[in-house]
Amino acid sequence: MTALKGKDVAAFAKKRDPRFSAILIYGPDGGSVRERSDNLATQVVADLQDPFNFIELTEGDLKHEPARLVDEAAALSFAGGERVVRVRGSTEAVTASAKLLLNALEAETFKPNALTIIEAGDLRKSAGLRKLFEGARKAAALPCYEDGAGDIRTMISDALAAEQLTITNDAMETLVASLGTDRGVSRSEINKLILFKGPKDVNGQETAISAGDVHACLTDAFQDATTEITRLTAAGQTRSLSVALNRASEAGTSPITILIFLQRQFTRLYTVQSAVAGGMAADAAMKKLRPPVFYGEQRAFQTQLGKWPVAKLERAISHLMETEHQAKQSGAPIQELIERLALRLATMAK
Repeated sequence: MTALKGKDVAAFAKKRDPRFSAILIYGPDGGSVRERSDNLATQVVADLQDPFNFIELTEGDLKHEPARLVDEAAALSFAGGERVVRVRGSTEAVTASAKLLLNALEAETFKPNALTIIEAGDLRKSAGLRKLFEGARKAAALPCYEDGAGDIRTMISDALAAEQLTITNDAMETLVASLGTDRGVSRSEINKLILFKGPKDVNGQETAISAGDVHACLTDAFQDATTEITRLTAAGQTRSLSVALNRASEAGTSPITILIFLQRQFTRLYTVQSAVAGGMAADAAMKKLRPPVFYGEQRAFQTQLGKWPVAKLERAISHLMETEHQAKQSGAPIQELIERLALRLATMAK
């Protein structure tokens, strides 16, 4: 039984274990699923455009030919070497084909000449595809969950170190706070920052990325629908918030990302108000935040402080925690929960 967890997932993706000829990569973070799939595939085949050594099968292919996955896994490469076979999906057709493959691997009725990778979305413990891989001796299941702050910091540090770049503490906190939970999007934003600053071998000197660099490079990230919703919620602008929520829904913005940004903002407001209640000046308390409130956002933040005394913030944070708990329940209407929460908080601000 090979169901990897935590740090073992990242380590496995970085260095393939040759004992496993079939790997299921699944989870709600599509960017992480794709990144780890590519990492494993390129350890076998350098060029994923190579038609002799890399093939992608669709759910339709397997629906009409259930045994094709086994055939492709056993097929020899015309150019020599090991191949990669990749499938995306978790339908009954994919599960049925995967079962044929894993049964053949377990019974050792053929010698695999390819690494088979199946990419899937979020799977429950009871999902047939997940149970197949977790119960097989010669297959592995890699879950990919949304990145936490620690995961994002590690990803940033690794990416910058590879380009011989450093980053100040304030810039790191600012960047972590600005990135969402999708690894693919986060990776893209980090690469954009590296190109903006220029790696050491381009700019000719070792310079640290500052918080100003982050804001200058990732302006779009700070002005996206999620940030607008957070600002309107804290400011109590219910009419504009309704429009923003509808626009974000149509654009496919993740409701969980909205919840995370709301949690961060209200926690930051509470931290400052608690310090003010203890006798500290508001300006001084804001400067102590990590990341600090960016210059262009200070006036709006101060206005929000005027609408949110400590007692009201405590109620707001309680609502945030309650909604997070409800959202984690199986089958919960997440979109509706988050939208209702944002409007409720905005009403409280008024």
